[in-house]
Amino acid sequence: MLIKKPYQDLIDVSKLSGGLLLRGLLSFYVLSLLAEKKMYGKQIIDQITNMTRGEWKPSPGSIYPMLQKMVRLGLVTVYVDNIRGQSTRVYELTGLGRDALWGMREEIKPRLEKTIKLLNYHLHELEKG
Repeated sequence: MLIKKPYQDLIDVSKLSGGLLLRGLLSFYVLSLLAEKKMYGKQIIDQITNMTRGEWKPSPGSIYPMLQKMVRLGLVTVYVDNIRGQSTRVYELTGLGRDALWGMREEIKPRLEKTIKLLNYHLHELEKG
């Protein structure tokens, strides 16, 4: 039997390290990777897993719908290639996608700086113990 801790109704601690920040950056990660080279979906998943040092592995259920949306928005193109004897969809960044990536960088950076500042404040408060 699990004993409920009194603070559990006040704060969901599991969400603090549950990758919420990373999931919010998924489209940025995808566009950044495609700016380096064209890739297929599994490569993107593997690269994000490596970028986050294994802390987060996005699911195919989050990557593929996002890629489809990026194709619809004209940020990414897709074509079918024969990779290792298997038909695979390959995604490539468009000029519009490159512009979107630069815009995202401009918007995300100050938000991340603010988030880091707040997280450092909270960490300091927790260390007071």
